[in-house]
Amino acid sequence: MNVRKHFSKLYEQKRELALLQWAYLVIGGASILIAGVFALINQQIGVAMLIVPLVTFVALAMNIVAWALIKLAADSFLVKKPAGKSTKKTKKSA
Repeated sequence: MNVRKHFSKLYEQKRELALLQWAYLVIGGASILIAGVFALINQQIGVAMLIVPLVTFVALAMNIVAWALIKLAADSFLVKKPAGKSTKKTKKSA
């Protein structure tokens, strides 16, 4: 199965954010399809079930923002500064 290989590859490459995005996409897409089927039977139930993909997409957006902020903070504080050049300037005596 090609999708399974793709997810395995993402997992081996430690791309957690991509896996999380795919999970939200699958849950949201399946929820929309299921809500559509229920809307054919009973419109009120179908519309009520649209809350699930809405919550899914809001959670995805919040997770992406949180992931970006955490990555930014980690990159800012954990980056080592090069020790090769000095920033102090020496004064010449006259």
